[in-house]
Amino acid sequence: MSLSSTNVVHTETMQLDATPAQTREFITTPDRILDYFPDPVEGGVFEPGKAIYCRGEIGTSLLERIESECNENRVVLKVTTAIGLAAPFTRERIEENATFTMIEDWDLAPNGTGTTLTKTWREVTAIGPAPFPLEEAVREGAIHECDSLVQGWNRAAAQA
Repeated sequence: MSLSSTNVVHTETMQLDATPAQTREFITTPDRILDYFPDPVEGGVFEPGKAIYCRGEIGTSLLERIESECNENRVVLKVTTAIGLAAPFTRERIEENATFTMIEDWDLAPNGTGTTLTKTWREVTAIGPAPFPLEEAVREGAIHECDSLVQGWNRAAAQA
């Protein structure tokens, strides 16, 4: 699917000290997602390198790779978010209680010693009545999460 034919909500470009290999790994590491997740509480792994969950005070998200759209320079995730879901957290429970889904494209380009990361949020879809203006909330969240992502991922890259 070409990016031009999708419903793009927002795109941000970030400069990371992390290498492309580190960045690819961080994308499916709960602690790295929690670096920028809204009001983070906990995260876990359903399938190493392929499917994780992260929980904040308001919601829990399942992040899973869409393998058919991934390559060495791109990771594509389907994010399924359930608002107000209580433990235990399983892939099935998050999907059954989903409030909305979206797709995140993570495009990685080497930039000397680090990575230029271009992240695109697209195809935001409500499951049932939208509890709030979803695209606006995703756009605002995307804008605000970038600084935390860069700081957290640069710190993690330096410690590796």
